[in-house]
Amino acid sequence: MSGPATGTHPAAGTDRARGTDRATGADRATGSVPAAGSASATAAAAPVGTSTAAAPVRIALIGTRGFGRVHLENLERLREVGRAELIGVVDLHEPPAAVQGIWHRDLASLLAAHADAPPEVVVIATPIDTHLPLALQALEAGAHVYLEKPPVPALADHAVLEQAAQAAGRVVQIGFQARGGAGVDALRELVAAGELGEIDTVRVHGAWSRDRAYYRRSPWAGRRRLDGRRVADGVATNPLAHGVHAGLVVAGIDRLEDIAAVTTELRRAHDIEADDTAFVRIDPVRGAADADLGEDTPPHADPTCEDTGASRLRPAVVCALTTTAPVQGAPWIEVVGTGGAARLSYTEDLLRRTAPDGTVTETRHERTDLVENLLAHVRDPEVPLLCPLAATAPFSAVLEAIQTAPDPAPIAPEHVTWLGEGEAARPIVDGIEEALTAALETGAPFSRSGATWAHEDAIATWHPSAAVPEPSAAPPRPSATHADPTTTTGSRADGRDALDEETRS
Repeated sequence: MSGPATGTHPAAGTDRARGTDRATGADRATGSVPAAGSASATAAAAPVGTSTAAAPVRIALIGTRGFGRVHLENLERLREVGRAELIGVVDLHEPPAAVQGIWHRDLASLLAAHADAPPEVVVIATPIDTHLPLALQALEAGAHVYLEKPPVPALADHAVLEQAAQAAGRVVQIGFQARGGAGVDALRELVAAGELGEIDTVRVHGAWSRDRAYYRRSPWAGRRRLDGRRVADGVATNPLAHGVHAGLVVAGIDRLEDIAAVTTELRRAHDIEADDTAFVRIDPVRGAADADLGEDTPPHADPTCEDTGASRLRPAVVCALTTTAPVQGAPWIEVVGTGGAARLSYTEDLLRRTAPDGTVTETRHERTDLVENLLAHVRDPEVPLLCPLAATAPFSAVLEAIQTAPDPAPIAPEHVTWLGEGEAARPIVDGIEEALTAALETGAPFSRSGATWAHEDAIATWHPSAAVPEPSAAPPRPSATHADPTTTTGSRADGRDALDEETRS
């Protein structure tokens, strides 16, 4: 898949990585905002009745509860600095008092009410299975779209949405918040430039803790399917999806065509349908030597398959993730090479680099708000999007691999200790921290890296070349379920999920 020119994310070594904040159209040293780059851009995006590209961007928000509350707060901040004007919100149920005067029950009524000055950007923070129909409706109305992650519940849906955006001449930004941190670009540049020497894998580690209430906060929570539709919840596709996507970026796996295979081992300690503990390995397309051998199975997936040793164009991405840790820690992405190591704590934007002699340097990188980045792009298309839809195709492939794998296998009760009572009870899987570490260091699934609670029958390998793209089951009509306040989706990259906060407050 390929997107429009505006749909590519900044490559390693771009102005953003070096310090010029093209992400918001501002110079980091001065904070100044340049004027729009072209008359055509102004004509396409300027507010009705004005001629200046610096005017606030008209915005509609779909979903005001759950993570939608975070968007409301952010849009108020952007209003105060003159970047945004919230002209309407959509929700099936009554929204917060502050926005009741601009409330609509569906997007169609909002568009009708603002026919003379429609929204330029529609922000969508709704259940995953409603993302595609709502985004298509917004694009058809001529709006750019900000879509919470994951973008869609099926790889085929991703292609449909890309084609619709290109046909409409509009862009779609995805809310993988880790991409707002410049540390991801910095680590990507270290890998691409070979500064860390030879590298086999990019490691993604996430050890979080979630209680029963977290998986009972909404009808789709902890589910793979709901009413015959994919909802695609799971540790790798929702709460820790930020790290998975960022790991792909760091490895330079930018296109669907860059993926040779995705191997998964999905487990669950909670009484849910989705995974709460997952091993995911994304192997890139290899060099000509491996291609000539006709290899189609990663060496780690079959003990009888020997690695040829042929050099890869890109490192593999290995993810070990859980919401059953005894203590929640900051997730990280790590690269270990023959010339040193680097670890990015992406929720803290902290990059720690270790030289071969043991010298450690730490760099705190800046973070750009992804909605603000989209607004800057709308006013000046020369400002690159940080997380455009096209750049998330590899993640949608990972989601597809997870969703087509067998349902997660339960971890036997004797390997799980529950702490707390009732809805506050949370499971701790025996030796989970050691299991995550072993999987990352060996690059092998839990059951092949020493986890006593894991079994090889849960390992599955998915190949894009052999996959038959199928869209998710017919999505619900947008006017019926898209803004149910109990099911709005989205999560903070730092783990402070808005819905999680709601259930605890």
